[in-house]
Amino acid sequence: MASKMPSNPFSLTKANDLSDEQIQELWVDIAPPDSPDSIFSAGRFASPMPTFILGSKGSGKTHLMRYASYALQKRRFERDGLSAIVGAQADGYVGIYTLCSGLETGRFQGKGQTEEAWLEVFSYYLELSLGIAALAVIDELLEGDVRNVIEAKVCEAVNRLFDSDPPAAESVNALIEELDRRRSELDYKVNNAAFTGELIPNITTSRGKLIFGIPDAFHSNSKGSGGFLFAYQLDELENLTEIQQKHVNTLVRDRRGPATLKIGARQFGIKTHSTMSAGEENIKDSEFEELRLDLRFRRNEKTYMDLVAQLVERRLQSFWPHSSTGLTGRGRRLSEWFEEPKRDPFDPFFMKLVKAAPSPERPHMVRLRDALVSRLSHGGVGGVQTNEDIEAIINAIAVPESPLLEKLNTLLIFNAWAKGFDLAPTADSVRADCEAFVSSNGAGRYKQKLGHYKSDLIAQMFRDASFRHNYGGLEEFTRMSEGQPRALITLLKQTFDWATFQGERPFEAGKISLDAESKGALAAADWFYNNMKKAGGDGQAILIAIDRLAELFRINRFADNPIECSLIGFSVSARVGSETSRRNLRLALDHSFLVEILGGQSERNSEEVTGKYQINRMLVPKWGLATGRRGIKPLSEVEMNSIFDPECGEAFEKVKSDWASRMNAPFDRARRQSKDHAESSGLAGQTDLFGD
Repeated sequence: MASKMPSNPFSLTKANDLSDEQIQELWVDIAPPDSPDSIFSAGRFASPMPTFILGSKGSGKTHLMRYASYALQKRRFERDGLSAIVGAQADGYVGIYTLCSGLETGRFQGKGQTEEAWLEVFSYYLELSLGIAALAVIDELLEGDVRNVIEAKVCEAVNRLFDSDPPAAESVNALIEELDRRRSELDYKVNNAAFTGELIPNITTSRGKLIFGIPDAFHSNSKGSGGFLFAYQLDELENLTEIQQKHVNTLVRDRRGPATLKIGARQFGIKTHSTMSAGEENIKDSEFEELRLDLRFRRNEKTYMDLVAQLVERRLQSFWPHSSTGLTGRGRRLSEWFEEPKRDPFDPFFMKLVKAAPSPERPHMVRLRDALVSRLSHGGVGGVQTNEDIEAIINAIAVPESPLLEKLNTLLIFNAWAKGFDLAPTADSVRADCEAFVSSNGAGRYKQKLGHYKSDLIAQMFRDASFRHNYGGLEEFTRMSEGQPRALITLLKQTFDWATFQGERPFEAGKISLDAESKGALAAADWFYNNMKKAGGDGQAILIAIDRLAELFRINRFADNPIECSLIGFSVSARVGSETSRRNLRLALDHSFLVEILGGQSERNSEEVTGKYQINRMLVPKWGLATGRRGIKPLSEVEMNSIFDPECGEAFEKVKSDWASRMNAPFDRARRQSKDHAESSGLAGQTDLFGD
């Protein structure tokens, strides 16, 4: 009988799919909760200032908010032997977690009713829902003698919060039942409004009275049992309409008493900061604070790496006990389970890529020779006029023992060709620099060029050999996840599946192969990409833009003479581009297909600071692009519109043709531009092949 394949410890990727127990078990932080570096402390759940917890899909918002909820607090209180009251006082808050999607807010619109009427109904529905949630927490806080002393007084205070028809309840449980009955009655009227043609709800309390009044009722009668905040945690705010968000913003602005709001949303989910208070807008750091989780992670790569290592270890220990004793017992670092891509220019792997062919027969040398031969009938190029001249260059730059260094040498020749330099002396200079590098491996311009272009050179060698480009290693996967823990978990989920399918024993024996890692990375990229197909017209516009951008970056990556190394980023002025292209750029950012690079980009010929962006690294395996980012390409108006406006297909084809002709032999356009620049700058005759 075949052995059963191990279950995948990374199969659950969404926090909403995890139980409370799993949320608790899988929680990791980079610092103690009372430290300013702590992720938990960044949520400021015990602060009266409302907080928006923002981030892209999978950045950890829901996991953080659920971990801060009373359901999880209660588990920690029990673990530490604390009563609910004492634990809440120690934490400084109780978290009342609510998913906005659970409110089914789409019901509160249309059906022949006015927007104003629906707003009042939604407002009342939210009062009842959050009121019930707050009372449920209070019911658990009233332990032992505390209940006997204050319950009746709390209920009396809550009853006074109603404008009419106050519930005659003397216990918290009775209050919950009555509010739940009223909510069910409202559900019935809302759901049937489309059929009855009328909506006449019995609204018995005003906006904010229950949300802020219930915590105050508890604390006013607590007799020393209070001293903490009621933190309403509204998650997935993006599921509310703009006018519903205005209502929530009004609650943020009018917050009072021992209550606050902590609001989770995707970064594009905030439709407005306007309120119902005479059109006033809430201002960041005045009416609310903001926490951007993925931005926080991207700003500190070392911190994020530490978090990721803990997160993966915790997953393995919780979901896959095969490794719970093995990792520590063997003293093996987590990163050592992953095979790393080859980078050493003398690694035998590169000889395998060229099938151990002699230097003149290797694909990159054949490409250079053919390109030079094609110019002989046009009078030659760069002082090369005969086949003998070509063979002399080929022989000069050959590195039989290192195909990768040889590949770099061909790049340097192509670079000199594009700049109009004489190629024979260039070849001699390249050979000398290469020999110096091989003999000493010391610092220098040659080593710098190798470091800059190694990723692109290896990618070209993979393509020439018809090999799938390799992606792998925990560090590279972490970089690809762009500060989104769920993206990393998805990468590991796909990789684990491929590894076990191929008979490997991930995190148990040996290493996860580069083949499995690369297949996992590509599957994760496809998952990320295909999710956008569900976003309607906006999603299609984003996909068109990203496809076009990736096409241009591929032209650069696989060119004879790339204009930038490891190109996955670009810069563009906010004033450049049509309204449509600027909107689609914003959409791609909002949905994390593009990532904004901090600091902007200073243009070379002006003081203007422009936006600086890159393709989300989760997507790069789809096109074989680099995960590291070095070069940044400033976009012109024509390029911006041709990429981000779906209607500019013909213009995009011209841009593609322009990029290809500029970067590939015979470089006619590139050499004209280089000559014009040299003459206008007084640089004619300069022959620094290591220049930009």
